[in-house]
Amino acid sequence: MKRILTLSMVFLAFGLVLTAAPRPDVTRTVYFSAVDGKGVAVTDLTAADLTVKEGGKAYPVADVQPATAPLWVSILVDDRGTGAFAPAVSQFIQATFGHAQYAISVLSPQAIKVTDFTGDADALRAALGRMGQRGNIPTDTEQIISAVSDAAKDLQKRKGRRAIVVLSASGEKTLSDLADEALNAVKSSGASLNVLYITGLDLGRVLGDGPKQSGGIVQQASGNVALGPVLAKIADNLLHQYALTYNIPDGVKLKETLALTTSRNGVTLLAPSRLPDK
Repeated sequence: MKRILTLSMVFLAFGLVLTAAPRPDVTRTVYFSAVDGKGVAVTDLTAADLTVKEGGKAYPVADVQPATAPLWVSILVDDRGTGAFAPAVSQFIQATFGHAQYAISVLSPQAIKVTDFTGDADALRAALGRMGQRGNIPTDTEQIISAVSDAAKDLQKRKGRRAIVVLSASGEKTLSDLADEALNAVKSSGASLNVLYITGLDLGRVLGDGPKQSGGIVQQASGNVALGPVLAKIADNLLHQYALTYNIPDGVKLKETLALTTSRNGVTLLAPSRLPDK
């Protein structure tokens, strides 16, 4: 009887030790890019050049390397049916081909997917063929908000890097509830939202603030200039992303806000300021 009690106490103590053992730290991965004063990609940053703060608290950078995770790009084309963006999208795909999988949707005025995610050249050529002139499509500046939200939710299913690229000839009319839903969907997906729009259009909260919150960029272009070189800046940023990792100790609550800065003079970081909940 005494031997049984002794063994029970040993097993009980061992169980308490296992219960009290700390869980592993949470590792956060953030994708970002960096450019110099001329907008050229900076490709030689190290951990020593960077400071990361989550929720205002600094954490040591565990590692920073060129990003190699699969890249998923959802392209949303709002061209009012003119087909004017097709050449620029073709050049974007050519610049990034072999590095990404693409889904393409056109607004008519609701978003219609012309191809789901693919890296197949024939499928992409067929999708580009469906982006030509399609007649005069009524402008509905609320539909782009729903299109961004749906694209972000779809991207949540994909593992790796995620990006949304919007080309807009209509702009955005913000409705508060829809905008909140879209911005939260972008945050949850971890995707960068990138926007090319025609000069003179209004950008609401989604197309205007979404890139800042997600680490994307906004490019504007006159309607009478070639759009390919403008969109190429977005392609270049995606091709030169970094993967930064840092650890959150066990027991510390994850925060939504991120501040990533660099000590390198003349270097601008394109990094998210809002993080997914997990």
